[in-house]
Amino acid sequence: MFPDKGMQAADALEKAYNENAYTGLTDPAQFALRLTEQLRAITNDSHLRVIFGSPFRNQPPPGTPQDAGFEVKRLNGNVGYIRLARFVPPEAFNPAADSAMREVSDTAALIIDMRDNGGGHPASVAYLVSFFLDPARPVHINDLIWRNRGTSTFRTESFWSSETPVRYLGKPVYVLVGPKTYSAGEEFAYDLQVLKRATLVGEKTRGGANPGGLNELGSDLFVVVPPGRAENPITRSNWGGAGVQPDVPAKSDDAQETAAALAIDQITKLSAR
Repeated sequence: MFPDKGMQAADALEKAYNENAYTGLTDPAQFALRLTEQLRAITNDSHLRVIFGSPFRNQPPPGTPQDAGFEVKRLNGNVGYIRLARFVPPEAFNPAADSAMREVSDTAALIIDMRDNGGGHPASVAYLVSFFLDPARPVHINDLIWRNRGTSTFRTESFWSSETPVRYLGKPVYVLVGPKTYSAGEEFAYDLQVLKRATLVGEKTRGGANPGGLNELGSDLFVVVPPGRAENPITRSNWGGAGVQPDVPAKSDDAQETAAALAIDQITKLSAR
């Protein structure tokens, strides 16, 4: 995605090779780890990594139904709670999101738990964000800026809000985040924070904003190189390297309790008006 960083990384690895820095590494997994550490030190990109062993070996066969990973329940005080582990592709994600949001549509406040969300599909992120936006007009949620392979030219893939069967408007929303929140999980939190549609509670996220593409190197080695980067249409930036900062800091283990207390307090204030 960043040609200058690519050249720096290539020069550094070639220099290390010429200096026999890898001579003592006989374990290919340790070799992959050493390369990953060097590449990340130069690029500050946590998506970039070298892998030993095909990442496809344990993949489900094509056509296998994917669990969308939603957990839905009601907490005391008519507060809804949704825990989401991943953003699977839209064909599996959207129906599950519809069902989850219907279950909590009549709650007075909502907590969305992204603390263990490791990422996934950006179109699914945009769909879930859509539930919290006014349907009267489409909202530009996020862009992915892709580098055209083998060139220094770029193209933009834009994500906008879409129609959903229910909307969650005019009520408090809290998103739980932490050190395990990553990639698309971070984007969801960042999007709602920038749109001023949710309060983030917890700890700073990992800081992975550049989607990766897998390339085979040979000898059972693979490298994930991000060919794109996220760009928020409001901030013209992203959370890469820095992570998403919570609005209300709290230890990850205490984030749900903290958010629930905030929700009850806000519900009480709104009902007193």
